[in-house]
Amino acid sequence: MLVNESALGVNQFTLAGRLIKPPRVSKSPAGVPHLHATIEHRSMQTEAGLNRQCYARIQMVASGEWTQAWSKILTVDSAIKVTGFIQRHEDHNGMGKLVLHAQRIEQV
Repeated sequence: MLVNESALGVNQFTLAGRLIKPPRVSKSPAGVPHLHATIEHRSMQTEAGLNRQCYARIQMVASGEWTQAWSKILTVDSAIKVTGFIQRHEDHNGMGKLVLHAQRIEQV
């Protein structure tokens, strides 16, 4: 199978859902603001011609000055659509998880 080398750099992810915890704000040692939130997604999807209930929960982080306004708007149960890229993060125990790094947030 041939692999298109330019396709290997594609990492774009969009998810709509609701915040299930209050968003948290932090700053990096360099002073970059970060907005942390947990998004829960529920929907009905079609797979192999059959309906399937989908459920996902993912951590989101948005970085930069643009996140300051969102930190004042978002609350538990806010409905949002997030577009960005996914990145593997490890917790202090070395357990890996995927985190959605937001490049765009929209209220829905």
